[in-house]
Amino acid sequence: MHDTLDHMTKQKPTADDLARLATGFRNEIAHKFDPALTLKMSYILDAFVHNSFISRIRVAGIEQLTAVPAGTPMILSCVHKSHLDYLLLGLALYQQANKFLPATIAGKNLFHGLFRHLLPRLKGICLDRVRANPKNLRSRENVLYLSTFYDYILEDVMRKGDALTIFPEGGRSYDGRILPLSLGVFAIAKRALAKPGDRVALVPVSVSYDRVTEDDRFSLMGEKKEASRRAYRRHDLHGFYHHGFIQPKSNAYIDIGEPMFISDVKHLDDLEAELRRRMGALVRVTAVALVCRALEGKTDASVHEVMAHMKRDLAHAAAAKLRMGSGIRNRSVAHVFRASLTHLDNPFRMRQIIRVRKRTHGMYVTVVRDDVVSYYARTVEHLFPDGAPEGAAQ
Repeated sequence: MHDTLDHMTKQKPTADDLARLATGFRNEIAHKFDPALTLKMSYILDAFVHNSFISRIRVAGIEQLTAVPAGTPMILSCVHKSHLDYLLLGLALYQQANKFLPATIAGKNLFHGLFRHLLPRLKGICLDRVRANPKNLRSRENVLYLSTFYDYILEDVMRKGDALTIFPEGGRSYDGRILPLSLGVFAIAKRALAKPGDRVALVPVSVSYDRVTEDDRFSLMGEKKEASRRAYRRHDLHGFYHHGFIQPKSNAYIDIGEPMFISDVKHLDDLEAELRRRMGALVRVTAVALVCRALEGKTDASVHEVMAHMKRDLAHAAAAKLRMGSGIRNRSVAHVFRASLTHLDNPFRMRQIIRVRKRTHGMYVTVVRDDVVSYYARTVEHLFPDGAPEGAAQ
């Protein structure tokens, strides 16, 4: 572990003290990209992902990356739903954009065990969110850490021509909504604007899923995180074990939007709102989300009632030209409803979020996990006129 100011001296730290601490921080932050290992791991990770979690990765908008002129700093700003986001986005870009691999900022919580050594070699940049949290910047150590982090991003990543991927929500969304964006993305952009006339390209990206791997774990994630790091990791991993070994695989959708070219960061609130709006507009409407929207806030509903709600949502999605998951466009409401049951009512695969049963007066749906139903409803609520809370991306 690197030294701390408290352990170095109780007096004012010397320049050597600060330099030694900054070097320790930089070694923790920096990626150690290994092109040969990355090529080998692309095949291994692709097989791992498709054998355990994802049936198919669909990518749209790769051409948006070529719309950024050479020499223009590029930051990919991605919606964050799952730990798989890092892996899927990196794989898709590497495989479908001629081995294009941005450096990716990931939370320090991912850099443990094998991943502590592997992620930096795959261009993973380690961010200690606790030190970088504005609430903790009264500490001289944390100020030095943040300064070292930004210097590394600017000098050793962006000025060397690398693109950067950031998940600016500051962590996965536990309730499904797109969270307010950390201003760190704009702090990086500001530092890349070296002289008048410079521009930075902020590229909105969304990774959507028919089913998010950790969906049934999110309701307790905050509680586990407060209990201990070990309890949090164990709870988190349980969802991956279930999905990887037992539960049905999902489709994933990577959507890359039109770049935002900015030449200043004077109006941060407006920039944050616009970038979040663009990221939100790329989220896919899936069969699971449609059914969950129809069931949110209910404990019981007839299949007829659910399908009537879905029919209205599908009409709006078509009229608004929303992006949709597979098996939805030009399909009947009944087909879309049945497609959702793979992930919502599949007891053979230990997936029972809802229960569909026949009763005297027809088919009815009972909500078993209202937290998961609400999660999926909220992932797309900003795309529908009756579901956007005040201040959300629209």
